[in-house]
Amino acid sequence: MPIDGNLLILSQWLSPAFPIGAFTYSHGLEAAIEAGWVHDAVSLQNWLEDVLEQGTGRADAIWIRAAMQDGADLDDLNALARAYAPAAERLREAEKQGAAFVKTVNAVWFTNFPAVQLPLAVGAAAARQRMDGDAVVSLYLNAFVGNLVSAAQRLMRLGQTEAQQVVTALTPLCLRLTLVSRSEGVEDLWSNAFLSDIAAMKHETQQPRLFQS
Repeated sequence: MPIDGNLLILSQWLSPAFPIGAFTYSHGLEAAIEAGWVHDAVSLQNWLEDVLEQGTGRADAIWIRAAMQDGADLDDLNALARAYAPAAERLREAEKQGAAFVKTVNAVWFTNFPAVQLPLAVGAAAARQRMDGDAVVSLYLNAFVGNLVSAAQRLMRLGQTEAQQVVTALTPLCLRLTLVSRSEGVEDLWSNAFLSDIAAMKHETQQPRLFQS
């Protein structure tokens, strides 16, 4: 069986080493920990389950799929994605990481993608490489979880083993959302992760803080 080189490229894009500055964003988690809503491995896992299934995780999966469709208009999709952003920091997080992702991809793979929000940028670049949609969405969601668990380790008492247990526990949900996203489009977008959105808003004035979101 031939080796799929696209998996190596995708792993490179979603690696913590890829220069999009993901380590500087907590997606509102810093505010949630400050408020005591997240305080240990169990509450962290519960929080991330909601963010994945009821909020950003599911939405990002839909945006990736939309950007991978033939004839996708990135400018229109980006305008719509901006309209769905629930907080200023959440929008800035997606835009800055997307712009950094596009800058590097354009320079290394000689493409000419416009600066759009991160899930759209990943989807568009993946479509050009003819990557498998399921692989892109599942690995993206896994990387999303890994980044937030890493942020939690810097904000509260969470050991390396506990951190990896949380990531592992959320893997089945990442896979399930990947399958669900096959049949969903932008017309199916919604979010019920209200406390996560409130945390993103609270973080805008939180002092002191380590993260940009």
